[in-house]
Amino acid sequence: MTTLPEIRTHSSYSQLAVGSHDAVVAVYTGADILTQQQTPYTDWEAAAAPFRQIDKEFGKSVVLVPAPSVGGGRLVLSPIDSVEDDTDDVRKVFDAVKSGVARAIEAGARRPAVYLAPLPASVNAVPDADYSRWIEVALLAALEASYVTLVVREHRTATLGADAVVENLHSIDLVVESHSDEELRSAVKRATAIEGGRRLALDMGYGDPERMTPYKCAETIQAAAASVPGLEFEVIKDLDMIKQDYPLLYHSARASFAEKRTWPCVVKLEYRSPVPAQVKEHLFLVGKGVTYDTGGISLKIGGSMRGMSRDKLGACGVAGFAVATGLMQETAVDLSCVLAFERNSIGPNSLLPDEIVYSRAGVRVLINDTDAEGRLVMTDPVAECRERILAARVAGSKIPAAIYTVATLTGHVIRAYGWYGATVANGPARRGKYDQRLAVSGLAYGDPFENSIMRREDHAFVRGRTDREDVYQSNSLPSTLTDRGHQYPAAFIIKASGLDKHSVGAGASAAIPFVHVDIAGSAEDGSEPGLGLCGITGSPVAT
Repeated sequence: MTTLPEIRTHSSYSQLAVGSHDAVVAVYTGADILTQQQTPYTDWEAAAAPFRQIDKEFGKSVVLVPAPSVGGGRLVLSPIDSVEDDTDDVRKVFDAVKSGVARAIEAGARRPAVYLAPLPASVNAVPDADYSRWIEVALLAALEASYVTLVVREHRTATLGADAVVENLHSIDLVVESHSDEELRSAVKRATAIEGGRRLALDMGYGDPERMTPYKCAETIQAAAASVPGLEFEVIKDLDMIKQDYPLLYHSARASFAEKRTWPCVVKLEYRSPVPAQVKEHLFLVGKGVTYDTGGISLKIGGSMRGMSRDKLGACGVAGFAVATGLMQETAVDLSCVLAFERNSIGPNSLLPDEIVYSRAGVRVLINDTDAEGRLVMTDPVAECRERILAARVAGSKIPAAIYTVATLTGHVIRAYGWYGATVANGPARRGKYDQRLAVSGLAYGDPFENSIMRREDHAFVRGRTDREDVYQSNSLPSTLTDRGHQYPAAFIIKASGLDKHSVGAGASAAIPFVHVDIAGSAEDGSEPGLGLCGITGSPVAT
């Protein structure tokens, strides 16, 4: 990971030295906000006045104006059109800051000051919005504008050497009126921790199928984890061990055994609170890390294989979340993460539809579609997490525990919700509002999630109908052509991992909360540049 730009905070614009910055990016609501400010803001209005006189659209979009009174003579005005309407949320702040900083970078700035005008008090009444972390969101937007992907950093370094630009910004001066220095320092600490984790997710996510093979993903995570206090790394590469402990991953990956560089591996990350007495919960996170998905023998056709190097973003997001948690030195949580990496290849040794394979939990799985590999690679790690939770309870642990799976799992979730992620939770998780907690956190950090509900039809759909199998892995249709196509995979994971024995009906002492998080929509920004691939968001690192 790269070193972040230096960040300095100021609770008043008067604290900002002209020589410290080479541009000012002013983010504000309402076109008349500048005219309401006192000196030195009057200089800004003087700079903007000629443009306001000749352009009736002035104040509705990002504009760069010359302003001798600010560092570098560059004043970037980045207005927010509204923050108080029915569907407004904190992403309005993110978009305005990112656009403004990006414009400053285009103009040649490397040390911008970002001035955040106060939000109106009425934002607190907006339904389905939360502006409580708006400063962190603003800073994350500026850092995203500064970020240069790993593959570009490597290319520039190889071609330009010491002259390579591997970070767009050298420093950021953050100016927020009416906030204490302590509040701003706290916001910077949280935002930079999230950004550290998000950059790990992005570095891996943008890597092409050869730059980020399963083993290279593991190496990238290991390098990042080495500098994070309290975060321990382990990788399992031995195929016999994978076959024994993660048989569904093993069988899904069989076609990749022809080349060792594409062999599967399992990465484990363990984070422990620096203050064990303050731990309130132990979260078990499982990530899907399919570094390329051909569909296997159920081959993707019609151009649908394009973009499948992004099928690892669930594991990337979990790794980033673990790093962010460690950088924050969170005291209230312990983490155990299992990341299943594979390339879903095609070849003579491919997993085949009609095969019946046994899961780690001893459940017989009838394979119907090898392109539904994500649920396969995550199921045995979920079973392992289940075993660990039960063992901890037997040993006397009273710390609440829950299991999450995170994956770019289905196209159906995009058909249902567009470019948003969705949760599907079992009964104990619904009762404990684990899925709603994710949605609430997502609103605060500009990564909204939808909460889908698991229904009886989801379990009925995958239930085995003969004495030859216990559960169906999938049907043979794309999820986009299947009713409840993003909900029923969670029912499969529950059955095949043995979690069906830990529902609400099992009683409070046996219940285990489980939340499946489908980020196929939220992991990318939905904007394709020409014939290129979409941008990657880093979801759900911040939540």
